Amino acid sequence: MEGNYLENAIKSDFGLDITIAEKITMGYSSQVFRAKLDGKDVFVRINKDSNLFRVEQLGYHILERQGIPVPKIIALDDKPKSIGHPTMIMSAAEGSNLDDMEITKEQKDAIYERVGELLRKINETKVEGYGPLRVKDHELVGEFSSWREYCESQEMYNLKVLDFAIEKGFLTREDYDKVGNIYAEIALLDFGKASLLHRDMHHEHFFVKDGAISGVIDLGLLAAGDPRDDIAVSLSFQNSEQQEYFRRGYGALTNDQMVNKYLITMLLRRTYFRSLDEIKGNVDILLPILRKALEKL
Repeated sequence: MEGNYLENAIKSDFGLDITIAEKITMGYSSQVFRAKLDGKDVFVRINKDSNLFRVEQLGYHILERQGIPVPKIIALDDKPKSIGHPTMIMSAAEGSNLDDMEITKEQKDAIYERVGELLRKINETKVEGYGPLRVKDHELVGEFSSWREYCESQEMYNLKVLDFAIEKGFLTREDYDKVGNIYAEIALLDFGKASLLHRDMHHEHFFVKDGAISGVIDLGLLAAGDPRDDIAVSLSFQNSEQQEYFRRGYGALTNDQMVNKYLITMLLRRTYFRSLDEIKGNVDILLPILRKALEKL
């Protein structure tokens, strides 16, 4: 579905006159199109899972109430008649991706400090339950009743990741045992009520305009959990200088020793994911970061 067919379907289902519809991504369960609406860029997203869009919609509303700049959701329908699958139409974030901008070091430092501040704001929102989110009574709720229950649901996948890392030589046997202990330690953590986690806050998911962050995007991995986990995700995408300013913006929690432990588990998951045949991402760039994190144990 694309081009004129999609444009006609959007007109029929939503009463909106989009033009120049162009497919930009396509997966097994989702498709994303860029188009124009009243001369402005919009994105049309189609997904088989209606819960994903409902969680994102509520997530964007929460961030907006916190004063965090986000795209606007223009329309959402779980069962549009012509398209047949859950469909969301949203505005494009204003500004540009940080990688596409020529700015001074001072401006970039200030942006990473602001990223830390915004992630802290997101994490300050508390959520019932733990793990992946669903919408219940117009509220975001984690699918698991306890943090330990959520961690136990991940045990088989964690074991697969560890075995893969040993097989590929990414971990020594001593490292393997250390990481196993980290998984056990994380499962026993008691950090109280869960925080809202972005789980993917990095340079590709925020936009900049006039030297300030103008949009935070991609809430597809929103979850309920430990904010130190969210901090680790962001740090893994930053160099040492960017980390310094991010930590300054977020605050003291970034120096908690559990952040490094979460970082190790997350890097192992990413090396496994990037090694999949259908992904074939850059694994080598992650290994020095993983080694450095392991040395801090």
